[in-house]
Amino acid sequence: MPLTVFAPIDGAVVPLEQVPDPVFSERMLGDGVALDPAGDTIYAPIDGKIINFNKALHALVIAQNGIEILIHVGLETVSLKGEGFTPLVKEGETVKKGQPLLKFSHTALAKAASSLIMLVVTAPADTKVQGTAPEITKTGEPLFQVCVSGEQTTANLSQTFTQGGPFTVLNSNGLHARPAGVLARLAAAYAYPVQICCGDKSTDAKSVVGIMGLALEYNSQVTVKAGGPTSEAKTFLTQVEKAFQNAFGEKGANLSIPTENKKTPLDFSAGAEVSGLCACGGLANGQAFLFKPADAQYEENATNPQEELKALSTALEAETAETQAKIAAEPHKTSQDILAAHLALLQDPLMHQTALEAVSRGKTASYAVNEAVRTSIDILKKTKNRFLMERIADIKDLRRSLLWRLSGQKYALPKLPKGCILIAEELLPSEVSHLAGLAAGVLLAHGSPTAHAGILLRNMGLPAIVNAGEDILQIPSGTPVLLYADEGKAVINPTKEQLKDFAATNQKEQALLQEASTQAQEPALTSDGVHISVQGNVSSPQEAALAVQHGAEGLGLVRTEFLFNNRADTPGETEQQAVYQETLNACRDMSATFRLLDAGGDKPLPFVNILPEDNPIVGVRGIRAFKRNEDFFRTQIRAVLQTAPLNQVRIMLPMVTFAEEIIFFKKLIAQEAEQLGIKEPVQIGAMIEVPSAALTSGQLARHADFFSIGTNDLTQYTLAIDRGHKELSAQADPLHPAVLKLISLTSQGAKKYNRPVAVCGAMAGDLAAVPFLIGLGVSELAVGVKNIAQVKALIRRVSHKKCEELAAQALELTSAQEVRALGRKYIALS
Repeated sequence: MPLTVFAPIDGAVVPLEQVPDPVFSERMLGDGVALDPAGDTIYAPIDGKIINFNKALHALVIAQNGIEILIHVGLETVSLKGEGFTPLVKEGETVKKGQPLLKFSHTALAKAASSLIMLVVTAPADTKVQGTAPEITKTGEPLFQVCVSGEQTTANLSQTFTQGGPFTVLNSNGLHARPAGVLARLAAAYAYPVQICCGDKSTDAKSVVGIMGLALEYNSQVTVKAGGPTSEAKTFLTQVEKAFQNAFGEKGANLSIPTENKKTPLDFSAGAEVSGLCACGGLANGQAFLFKPADAQYEENATNPQEELKALSTALEAETAETQAKIAAEPHKTSQDILAAHLALLQDPLMHQTALEAVSRGKTASYAVNEAVRTSIDILKKTKNRFLMERIADIKDLRRSLLWRLSGQKYALPKLPKGCILIAEELLPSEVSHLAGLAAGVLLAHGSPTAHAGILLRNMGLPAIVNAGEDILQIPSGTPVLLYADEGKAVINPTKEQLKDFAATNQKEQALLQEASTQAQEPALTSDGVHISVQGNVSSPQEAALAVQHGAEGLGLVRTEFLFNNRADTPGETEQQAVYQETLNACRDMSATFRLLDAGGDKPLPFVNILPEDNPIVGVRGIRAFKRNEDFFRTQIRAVLQTAPLNQVRIMLPMVTFAEEIIFFKKLIAQEAEQLGIKEPVQIGAMIEVPSAALTSGQLARHADFFSIGTNDLTQYTLAIDRGHKELSAQADPLHPAVLKLISLTSQGAKKYNRPVAVCGAMAGDLAAVPFLIGLGVSELAVGVKNIAQVKALIRRVSHKKCEELAAQALELTSAQEVRALGRKYIALS
């Protein structure tokens, strides 16, 4: 008779092979599933006995009739040493299905390598689970079944054993589930019985639970006994010895005792530097203020479900009305778009349904909102799509607002000292607007420059560094902090000399800004007379007008997908043409480069048909989406072609990899122009975003009228670093010599056919990078509105000949840091 195992918590079901730990994904401990939790309490999945409860409280084993099920909360959670875990039962206790076993804190779990909860059948060995539940499951619903064969082998305890050891446990957290699983797997591959002994305790080394039950800690001494022929036993024990010496594959675990195994925290009292990613450039000086927003408190279980249902409906209606009013009153298009995204979340049917189901189960409206939000976050996490996961902050923002509304209290942000450097784990979009006129700068432990909070910080012009690491949360409030946001550097508790240097840099920066502003409308000529066209990089007609006001000599990139990024329906030809015309009108008599739809990867759009992919960054993006979206591409091309005057219009193809793609689209555009009766030619260019395009730029230049280098993507594809990666993104610097080499090759290829080369990525507005771009042959720079005047002013100070010498020198350097230092030195001297 199969045993049904029930879900111990609400959550999304994740196949075990997707768990980022081979001990689970390769089923070293046994077969089972993982759950991405929506709650905070583990309930018994079966009737049984708690035969093991790890001392770190993150894992327990429940057994029934010889079947043992390990419940393991998170990855690397053993290192928390019980922090954030509250046991509700004891080892040895008999429990009933549905009985609460363990409560955990999601805040604590956030420190782990993963928040997944694994349910693994550890005994009998090699047991397979069947009938796994669908994608989303609720507590108490069937999760899987365990079918056990009646044939069980028993060890021949009367045979002779060969003893090995003593062996020392070198794992800083002892033999917890992972190393215990590795040892059990090693023993299971041996044909004879194996026992592991510590003091007067011994157990079957083929049992994960048995090994964990010995509670072996760092430096514990054990012996291992192997049955079978002596020669085979000795060979096996040699393997065991090596496994102990290698700490069962836990890197670095044998280098130090537990208290020393963690990264040494920075001593901010003595002064320190931290680095992260620039969300908005600039300099800032102020005292640290640790920002810790409060959440509204609520009960889980309702006393009157009907009242809770009414409260939920009222709160959603009020939040919707308030958001609509904010959209109507907001003058900035970007902020309107972000508010529109919040409105779409409020109207999301999945969130509504999940919340209503929770209320129907007797939960409070507040608990229902929290559960609905967690379910939505789980779904976004499972996409593994960086852009979608960045929207998690928007959902959290909605959650906080609704919870405070339901509590009947007004959410009040902590009072900020004027001129402070705000330090926080992350910022939600609604919190950013409250910083204006108060914070001098922002330093965040997490976050991304492309998240909504990062976009809003740039719109405000507030110097900000994100993804600086959790160490910064230990900076005491009141500590002096200097932000060099363009460099992604923060100096904590600076010395007098550092303060003096900062003041001098800031004074020079302000003088340059003033000079740049007064000369913004003048052309950008190098000191030896070479013209570099500085154009706008925009996503709306309003932004286009601002770019021209700030001195843009046209629009080097109009990101058309952002014109329609908060709607579910496909924009029609007439609607698109009107927006494109408004954008071109803002240019006066200058040109505008309209990039065709660049959706997919990290920029999904609801109305674009792109199937889910395991690795969307290298999947269907840009013009690769044509096959499934031909109607949209043709509609967009017709809309652009009808924008007048056409001699000011350029069309740019995103994600070009092959020359035949340019040829195909040129024919397609010609067909649409012929059908519209348009005889005037239009320039068609290619974005250089992948290394293959740069390497074959000479061939591409035969067919493209111009190139525009998308350095954001070119950098991530060249260095194989996702620019949104939490750990690696700080290393994705476009000034790496490999990226510069590809830019150089692109310019050389373009030169054969006299094609202009532009740069439209963030690198174009990076002052330290501008001299190198000029020296590598780039003649156009498409930059954000706030950077136009600064970039033009810098160009006037540099020599084109000197830039060429610098670029040649940079190509011979070994790192982005060396190149960046060279660029800064030249700028300082110019």
